[in-house]
Amino acid sequence: MRVRRFLRISTVSTLAAVIGCAAQTLSVTQSEKPTGQEAYLYGRFFVEVKEGKLALDGHQTMGFVIKCASGETYTFRSSSDNVLQVIKIAPSMCSLTEFVQADADGQVRSRTRAPEKLMRDVKFEAGKAYYLGDFYAEVSTTPVGKSVSSVWSIKTVRNDYTSTSAALRAAYPNLAKLPTENRMIGR
Repeated sequence: MRVRRFLRISTVSTLAAVIGCAAQTLSVTQSEKPTGQEAYLYGRFFVEVKEGKLALDGHQTMGFVIKCASGETYTFRSSSDNVLQVIKIAPSMCSLTEFVQADADGQVRSRTRAPEKLMRDVKFEAGKAYYLGDFYAEVSTTPVGKSVSSVWSIKTVRNDYTSTSAALRAAYPNLAKLPTENRMIGR
């Protein structure tokens, strides 16, 4: 009986994840070894938000969606621990296209088109790492009757290329020799 219940809950959870959860591109591991065929994007994507004790995903979050001419889409997920994120992409011409807002269970609550000034096409070449910026967002929630209204906003955007690039070289030793470029979003 317990096994059936577990399988039913697992199936429902998996189905919910496939249907409406915010997908993210996972950061590479610190032991990542570049082949020279890929490009890397990095930066900090921090969100100030209260942790949800019973939440599946831990906290509400915001994603930065980057779409490329190659047809690939990559999403940086804001985290509450302000860690450096590094993702591997196929070389291409890419642009920030939208922000995705998700609740504490990972369900997409809204999608917002990126402002035109941020939607700048950028060419990312193989064998390089590109700094996108340090972004600090917040989520505020307000009770509205028997539900809650959430507002996601970007508080601060910092160009901390030198410091964040030094953190990249220190935390990802195999990427340390890659040339880096400042391709801050919106610059």
